[in-house]
Order: sequence, then structure tokens, then C-alpha cells
Amino acid sequence: MNKLKQQTNKNDVNQQQEEQISRKYECKIQYGNLLIGDWQRGDQQIKNLRFIEKFNIQKLMIYVSDNLNIKFRSITINELILEKSEQARSDVTHFNTDDLELENLEVLTLENNKLKNQQLYNLAKFKKLHTLNVSGNNVDLTHIQYVTSLTKLYMKRCGLQNIDQITSLVNLEDLDLSANKGIFLYPLCNLKNLSKLNISECNLKQIDNIGSLTNLEVLNISLNTLENIKSISRLVNLKKLNIMQNERITITPLNDLVGLVKLDLTYCQLKQLNALKPLVNLQILDVSFNSNINITTLQYLKNPTHLYIKCCGLVSVCVLRPLVNLETLVITNNQIVYLDVNFNEITKLKYFQVHSNLLIDLTQIQKHLNFNNLDQNKDVCLDVSYQGIPSQEQLRRANKFRHIERTNIQLKEILNKHYNFKTALNNCKYKLINGGVLNNTNHIQFSSSAAQLSEQLNPPVSQ
Repeated sequence: MNKLKQQTNKNDVNQQQEEQISRKYECKIQYGNLLIGDWQRGDQQIKNLRFIEKFNIQKLMIYVSDNLNIKFRSITINELILEKSEQARSDVTHFNTDDLELENLEVLTLENNKLKNQQLYNLAKFKKLHTLNVSGNNVDLTHIQYVTSLTKLYMKRCGLQNIDQITSLVNLEDLDLSANKGIFLYPLCNLKNLSKLNISECNLKQIDNIGSLTNLEVLNISLNTLENIKSISRLVNLKKLNIMQNERITITPLNDLVGLVKLDLTYCQLKQLNALKPLVNLQILDVSFNSNINITTLQYLKNPTHLYIKCCGLVSVCVLRPLVNLETLVITNNQIVYLDVNFNEITKLKYFQVHSNLLIDLTQIQKHLNFNNLDQNKDVCLDVSYQGIPSQEQLRRANKFRHIERTNIQLKEILNKHYNFKTALNNCKYKLINGGVLNNTNHIQFSSSAAQLSEQLNPPVSQ
């Protein structure tokens, strides 16, 4: 009982101390984490953080002001995040990792501080450090190469080209080298434990050297100028692949990646998708912005749950009929007139977006889609628009839509033509319709038949 009372008293004292510190320095201590900004007390900014040494802080986040002194002694923290504040007038010149005596440090984030190599001197003293983020700084691997405990390293936009020193970091599992123009990838061959690699936006023309990284599960090679991706066929454990905006590639090597679950092929100027036929485990596929692409192969996919085919010049989607496991279907900005898909069999569909097409007959959707089942799920979103003025019959048959989004039509024009809503629309932005809402700028939400809307907004005048 006495021990419990002592512990309670100790917690109360710690809480009181934290509150006092927070009031004095305008910082926040919560759940073992400390957040400090470059707030001002009068004309004096916080420039010395020695006051936190008495606390058992797990995570420390600092938004650095000018000339902030962050020499730490005997502080027990696991994660340190240093970020240059928007108000700072100069670079973070007073920071040096050699000044940090943080023997338990496991995660260090120094992103976008314009640091230089000399400020990372003696990083290797952090024996427990497993995650390092130095993206957006003017640094290379001069000192980082000695931190052999690292499993995650993020060096996006560091101006890297030669990465020979990375070969010593044999424990790396997650590596981000994106946005380093002209980087030479050969040294990566030694990193056999890599499971996640981002080399997007590196102006790469070939990636022949990554075929030996057979433990890769996630690979991002988007925003390059690749032509040959043959080496990818050796990455048999790959689950997620992003090839977005490589306009010269052929995707034939993908047919060996039977373990792929997620694939992004947007903006690749593809004309056909035959290589995807063997990908029986593919669940998430985005082939948007490939104009005039032939999607016939998609009917052979076994397990797609999320499919995105935006801006592809489609006039028909009948090949999607076998895809009964779809939960998300986005086919916007195409040339579709009729939805010739048996939606009645796609019972798992939760999100369906088809705006900016040439749909003129909503009866096709109403005929096949089981809206009653869909409406029971709060996550369902039905987003439809069409060109031209639909008939009153078409609107009546659309009475179970949650949303009919105005994209290529003027909503006021439709309502004025059919229901004489001009006065109501001009006088109120929103109006209840038996639990639904009429929004004259964006959506109509139907909760009853469209044919009854006129009576609800314009009830008969009593005699």
C-alpha cells in the first residue's frame, strides 16, 4: 500500500514538474514525448534545452530556431527529430551529432536542415541507432557508412552520385535514395537484406544491377527514363511495384512477378497489358493516364480488389465483368456511354467513381447495381455524372443514388427544366428532402424517388 502511495505521489510530482516546465518554456510534454517549438518569451527565444535532462523523455521533437543550443548530456531518449522551423532566418549551424550523448538513441530524423557532412561526425557512437533520416541535406555517406547498426536509411534529395561507401551497411532493410540525379546503383548489389528500395526520380536509364536484390518486397522506380526493366524479373519476392511515368518501358518482364499484390503503371504510354495475365495475386492496379490502352487482359486477373483506369480513352468496360471481388472501381474521364458490366455480381463494391464520361442512360446502372445492399454500408460512395440533359424517367430510375455529382452538366439547368425549382434554388443553398439534402452547387442526395422531389420542395398550396 505504501509503495503504491509512493508511486502515486511520484507520478503526481512528475506531472506537476511537466506542467511547470511547459508553462515556463512554452513546450509540451505528453505521454513521454516532448515537443518544443521556437516560441518566444518576450524577446528571448528558447536556445538551451538543458532543462529537460531530468526527465525520462522517449521522443524529442525540436523545431529549430536561430542558434539553438542543443548540447545534451545524460538524456534518455529513443527518438530525436530535428526540424528547421519556417521562422528560422539561418541554417542549423550549431548542431553537431558529436554533442549528443544519447546512448539509447534508436531513431534520428534530421530531414531538410541543410546540414553538412561535418555536422554528422561520430554518428557511429550511437550503437543502438537503427533508423536515420537525413533527406534534404548536403551530406553523403562519409560518416554514415560507419553506422552499421542501421536497418532504415533515408537520403532523398541529398545530391548523391557515388554511393560506394554504402556497401558497409549490410543490415539495411529499407533504403530511400530518391531524387538523387545521376546516382550510380552498382554498390547496392551487396545489400542482400534490402526489402524496400526507393530509387524514383533519379534520372535512371537502366537498373540492371538490382536483379540481385532478391529479398526486395517493395520497389519504387517511378519518374525515371527507363527503357529496359528485364532485371526486375529476378525479384521473385516483390509484392509492391511502382513504375509510374516511365514512358519508354515495355512491361514484359512483369509476367514473372507472380507474387505482386500492388502495381502502379500510370503515365507509361502503354498500349496493352498482356504481361499482367499471370499475376494471379494482384489486388491493387492503377493503369490510369495511358491513353488508348487495351484493357482486355484485365478479365483474366483473379483477385483484383482496387482498380483505377482513369483517362484511358475507354468506350466500354465489358471486360471487367469477371472481376467479382472489386471493392473500388474508378473509371473516370473516359468516353463511356453505357456501363455494360454486370454489377449485380460485384457484391463487394464499396467505392465506384465514373464521373466525366459520356453516360446518357442511368437505367443501365440502376438495372444491374444492387444499391440496397450497398447503402447498408456507410463507406459506400457512388459518384456519377453524364453529358446532356437526362430525361425525367432517367432521374426517376436513379432514385437510389447516394450522389449524382455535377461535372459535365449544370445542375440548376436540369432541376429548373424538370421541376421548376428555380425559386427554391435561388433562396436556399441546402434544403432537406425527407432526410436527404439538395445542394445546388455540388450534389443531389436522394433518399426517395426523384419524381417526388417537386412535391417536397414545392408542396401544394392549401385552398
